[in-house]
Amino acid sequence: MRCIEQIALLKLWERLRSKRELPQFEALVPDDVSRAIDKLSFSEVVRTEDGLRFCIIRNGAQFDRIYPQRRVGKFLDEVLPQAFKDQALLFHQKVVATRQPSFSFSMLRKDEGPLVRYERLLLPFTCDGGQDVERIIGAITLFTEDNGFDAKDILTGRVVDP
Repeated sequence: MRCIEQIALLKLWERLRSKRELPQFEALVPDDVSRAIDKLSFSEVVRTEDGLRFCIIRNGAQFDRIYPQRRVGKFLDEVLPQAFKDQALLFHQKVVATRQPSFSFSMLRKDEGPLVRYERLLLPFTCDGGQDVERIIGAITLFTEDNGFDAKDILTGRVVDP
C-alpha cells in the first residue's frame, strides 16, 4: 500500500472498530474521510438468491472523471471495467466473508500507454451493530511511474503482469 490516504483510512477503520468485529458505518464523520473523499466509493451489500451484489450509494469525483455514466444507484457488476471486474467482485465478496479489510491491486495498460497501478482498499462496516457486513468503503488509488495518463483509459485498459 503506497497511498498515505489509504493507510490513514485503514487506521481509522481500526480505531472505529475498537474491540468490536466491525465498526459502525454511522461512526464515520465527514472530517475523518475529507482528505480521501474524491477516491472513495461507498457500497451497500445486497444479499440476493444468486449471491452478493454491491450497490454504489456514493462515489467521489475521481469516479466521475473515469466513468462516463453515473454510477450511483448501480451495482458494481454493471459498471466495472471487464478487465478487472471478476477480481474486484471476488475481493468484495472476501471482505463480506472475512469481515476484514482487503488490499489488492491490478496493473493496467491501454495499448502502449503507461503502466497504471490500480490499488483497491476495501473496508467493511455494519449499520445495525451486528456481525454482517452491510457497507463497504472502497478507496481507489491510481499510480503511474510514467508521465501521467488519462483516467478514462482504466475503462478500456487490460490487466498486465507487473
